[in-house]
Order: sequence, then structure tokens, then C-alpha cells
Amino acid sequence: MEKVDIYNRFREKTGKTKYRNELEVGEYRISTHIWLFNYDGKLLVQKRSLKEDKFPGFWAQTGGGVKAGMTSMETVFEECKEELNVEVDEQNLFYVASYTREKDIVDVWVVKQRIDLTKITLQADEVEEVRLVTFDEFDSMIEQGIVVPSINPSYSLVKNYLLVYNN
Repeated sequence: MEKVDIYNRFREKTGKTKYRNELEVGEYRISTHIWLFNYDGKLLVQKRSLKEDKFPGFWAQTGGGVKAGMTSMETVFEECKEELNVEVDEQNLFYVASYTREKDIVDVWVVKQRIDLTKITLQADEVEEVRLVTFDEFDSMIEQGIVVPSINPSYSLVKNYLLVYNN
């Protein structure tokens, strides 16, 4: 487990680094939620490994915590490469919004580029499977209770962003 930079609730760095499980009340880390979309409007979702501590076997977006000394954008590139072997082209990357949870500030990103499922290599200890799905299909997965529930605010932001701006 890597160390993370510690922020206050206003996203100001405190100058401290800790392991993410050591955060105290009023301390936050930065996390990324990365929503990859194919040019046909389908989103790539990934099934979490059964070895995961939280929500094993549930579906989610790509993402991860920002390591100490890194930026949120650098984490997008690293996580996509690490978890899926997907190279993100910076011109296809869009920052959507941030929101605060109990111990992290979540940065929500959209990547719109060609996704070739045959070239994806899964990081076995984190990702069990991937799928390209429509919004309707993902909504159905949420209703079935097979999606990590804590990503619903992120998903809503992305869905609204794409419906309004569809860039």
C-alpha cells in the first residue's frame, strides 16, 4: 500500500503523507473515478476481483487513489495502463467534477476514445472482467445491486455531463 498526500476539506495540502487507512477525521486523500467511453457511447465497466477487500465481484468504473507526489491526471494515465493496459490519449481526457466523501475527495474523469477489448490486459488481482455497456444496461446493473453503490454520485455526474455536453 502506497502513501498518499493528505488534504483538508478545502483540498489544501497539509504537507503530511500517510497510508490511506491511517487517515483521521478531517483528513482527506484524492481518489479518481475514470469513466472510459467508446466512440459509440458505450462505457467500459470492470468487475472487481474476488480478492478485493471491498465489494469483491461488483462492477465499477476504473480508478484508484492518487499516490503521494502525484496528480489526479497522472493517476488517470497510470490506473488505466495498470488495470487495463489502456493508453489514454490526453486529448481524449476530460475532467468532470469533484465531490467529497468521508475520507476522500473524488475527482471524476471521462475518457472518450476507441476501446479495443481484444487489446485489454486485466490486472488479475484487481479486475476480474470488463464489458462495454450502454447507460441503460448500466442502470439495469445498478438496479440488480451488482454495482459498487458508492460510485452512484460519480456515475450521475458523468451521465449528466455527457448528456449535456457530449463532446
